[in-house]
Amino acid sequence: MTTITDTVSDNKMIDPVAGEIIDQKELAAQLLAQAQEQGVSLVGPGGLLSSPN
Repeated sequence: MTTITDTVSDNKMIDPVAGEIIDQKELAAQLLAQAQEQGVSLVGPGGLLSSPN
């Protein structure tokens, strides 16, 4: 049985809300660019990718 969240290909998936195909690499690049524009740290204390204590 196929669900709406199934992977379409290696780099693409279906948005479970909108039902549109999302290119995951493109989305990651957009999120990184937005974080850099806003001065958000990706790693380190308080960074988006920091591990919880």
